[in-house]
Amino acid sequence: MSEIKVNSSVVDEERHRAVLDESQILDLVANAVARSAGVSLEGAGVSVRTLHIGSRTSGSISVSKAEAVCEIVVDRRLQALDGAA
Repeated sequence: MSEIKVNSSVVDEERHRAVLDESQILDLVANAVARSAGVSLEGAGVSVRTLHIGSRTSGSISVSKAEAVCEIVVDRRLQALDGAA
């Protein structure tokens, strides 16, 4: 077996790395949008209708940029029914 070359270095910093799967990314986006809108995703009549992560081309040199689209719907009728119960 050939020798394995290992390069090591120590620096005064702490690094944290995570690889998220699609459902975790979608959950983070939905929660961030709900928090910004002042809506609880656990509330009555609240649902995530649209949640899409993709990319779009921007500028004359066709630079691709990631984007997320999230639509949260608050059904006021269901909230009223929940409040009446």
